[in-house]
Amino acid sequence: MNYQRVLLWPVAVAAALGLAACGGGGGSSSPTPTPSGMVNVQVTDGPSDEFQNVWVTVTAISFHVSQTQVWNPSDATWLTTTLPAPVTINLTKLNNGVLNTLFSNIPLPVGTYRQIRFFFDGANASLQASALNTKDSNGAALQWNDQVEYLDPNNGWAITEAPLEIAYPTQGMQLVGTFNVTEDSTLDLAVDFDLEHIIVPFQHGPVNGAATTYFTMRPSLFYYDMSKVGAISGTINPGQLCQTVTAETATPPTCAFNLVVKAELLSADGSRHYVARETTVDPVTGKFTLYPLATKDANGNPISSYDVLIRGREMQTMLITGVPVTPGTAPGGTEAAAPTSLQSTDIVLAPNNDEYTAQFASSLAPLPSGYAIFQQTLSGGVPYEVRWRNTDPFTGMFRNPIPLQAATGIDLAPYNGGNTLAFNPATPVEGAGGFTVAVNEVAYYNLSAGTVMAPPVAPATTQTFTFSDPTLVSGVESGTISVDLSFSGLATDNSCQLVLARFAAIIDTYDCSSMLSNTVPALFTLQSIPAGSAGKPVLGAYYYAYVRLWDSAHPAKSRIIVPLPGFTDLRTTDTATLNGSVVGE
Repeated sequence: MNYQRVLLWPVAVAAALGLAACGGGGGSSSPTPTPSGMVNVQVTDGPSDEFQNVWVTVTAISFHVSQTQVWNPSDATWLTTTLPAPVTINLTKLNNGVLNTLFSNIPLPVGTYRQIRFFFDGANASLQASALNTKDSNGAALQWNDQVEYLDPNNGWAITEAPLEIAYPTQGMQLVGTFNVTEDSTLDLAVDFDLEHIIVPFQHGPVNGAATTYFTMRPSLFYYDMSKVGAISGTINPGQLCQTVTAETATPPTCAFNLVVKAELLSADGSRHYVARETTVDPVTGKFTLYPLATKDANGNPISSYDVLIRGREMQTMLITGVPVTPGTAPGGTEAAAPTSLQSTDIVLAPNNDEYTAQFASSLAPLPSGYAIFQQTLSGGVPYEVRWRNTDPFTGMFRNPIPLQAATGIDLAPYNGGNTLAFNPATPVEGAGGFTVAVNEVAYYNLSAGTVMAPPVAPATTQTFTFSDPTLVSGVESGTISVDLSFSGLATDNSCQLVLARFAAIIDTYDCSSMLSNTVPALFTLQSIPAGSAGKPVLGAYYYAYVRLWDSAHPAKSRIIVPLPGFTDLRTTDTATLNGSVVGE
């Protein structure tokens, strides 16, 4: 595929790599060619048990040698590759080892790159041809460049389309790492978007007296050097799986659905297990493949095994410990290249139709945009992640309560060399159906201490949980932004939200609806925003803002997004001012 390179090559290379021209006297010899290598970028994804389809429209990718460089399209030290035409991809199809090669043979000068930005068409962009040529499940063209299709529990489980509203998309989604480009070689990268962790439903509306669901992202991108990965595979008995939406939404269901398979590792501090990679289960075949799986950690130490957790609805959670992973194994590989097989025959589930739903007892604090992790702990061990859900960044609550299995423990088995797994029930430390719940904000906060949530007492089927507030990472200050907004010429808009974003993730929000009719500027403050100081700079503590406006009588058709220019800089101070003006047409 041909690309447009947005840079002046000799100037950009020298600037990016810190090179200086030098030389002596006259002569007309040709300049020495800059050593370069190639980069291929593939996209993969984690599971999406709550979404039927998620489409995004990609426009460009950019590389930089500095982890902290602020994006600026006029900055020639960013090495940007723009697609000849935007490409719309369905992230939900990139599961079970499926990869989409989005950028191939990108030439980059030799060096170490520490930051990548992915760029998408946002809500204000014209509908691209690639989106118009993509069909949703009902056979209609996409309505937005970035779109989510989901089963709406508030509308009889109807297949519903909604916009995916990427926060301040012109700044791109950031991926930080260490990417070494060597002369005359090719670096193959796979980037994992992981839908379960990054798609954020939120309330927009109301529409006809009831709020509707829109979506945004909380990007937390991971990457894999494809020369250092392996694979684990398995098969669930397909006769136990729901294979239609009708079966999933029956009252009650008689089959398991929304299965997610998680490869978990012990955290660096040894306090919990975290999900390193996850995937879905094909409901027709029962097959799944965890790929790519890292075979070395960030320090280059080998990863010899993972613990594999399988959870879903209408089933007991299962955990297989000590599953080995071998470098060079991959989907479709044979003999030495074959994935590690959990079991040579189908894994049989233990049904469990005892379920309840959980919700925050009060809004997430100090900031409303974050997530909660539901964990269970084996005796003598540390917690495993079972469920995860993002908060609505405008309310600090779940958009819909999260379903959890009640009266259940964990069916536990050690890996048995691909032979039949011997599962035994284990009651978690939290008790049957109980979970340790920990919460966190989007950036620069520590995961909170866990609090135990017991299941509700029958006949109740709902539960709320309390939480410990997340605390700022050491060296990060609690910042305050003083906001001065003015509005004029807004004929019908009567609903307003200010959004503060960082790298396409919402950090904080403020309802400014009551201020739209003000004849003087609206003044308010945003607090607990991560900030730095002169002595301890926090080089990622800069934020972009935009205003969401709509007419509550027609919220879908009237929605507009107004980006505020520039960014609010808290990198070396804990106070800043944000001034903006929103003028109607």
